[in-house]
Amino acid sequence: MRKALAALLLALALPAFAGQSGTTTRPAELRSSALADGKVLQTLPANTKVDVIKRVGGWYEVRTAAGAQGWVRMWLLRFSTQAGGGAALKENVAVLQSGRSSSTYTTATTGVRGLSEEELAKAVPDPAAVQALEKLAVTPADARGFASKIPLKADPEALKK
Repeated sequence: MRKALAALLLALALPAFAGQSGTTTRPAELRSSALADGKVLQTLPANTKVDVIKRVGGWYEVRTAAGAQGWVRMWLLRFSTQAGGGAALKENVAVLQSGRSSSTYTTATTGVRGLSEEELAKAVPDPAAVQALEKLAVTPADARGFASKIPLKADPEALKK
């Protein structure tokens, strides 16, 4: 049940930043398509404010205040949170989406493969794949044994999760 809930939350997190405002973290190439070889329309300076239209894989489609529209790599955007209006939900979704919980949500990722809405709609459960992954899980005893062989300290709170 927990895995199904996690999968549902992850699926809901993918389009969560549509309509969200962001800022480029450094100069970013605005491309005609969500591809590394897409035509460069222009280079957005660092700290350019943009509105996110949608996400496809490791790319966000954005629109600038000047009206320029195109695609930028997801790791080049930092999202702002607004007080109220679901800010806590946006914060929680950012953790799911990027694995970070910092105030900037900045993350650099290589080899991102996101799922499109069409792929999500066609997705089917794969219990065999889940079982194969569960076999790779490390038990708390295994983790403690590994940690005892190198200079690591146990985190009792992490073992409760």
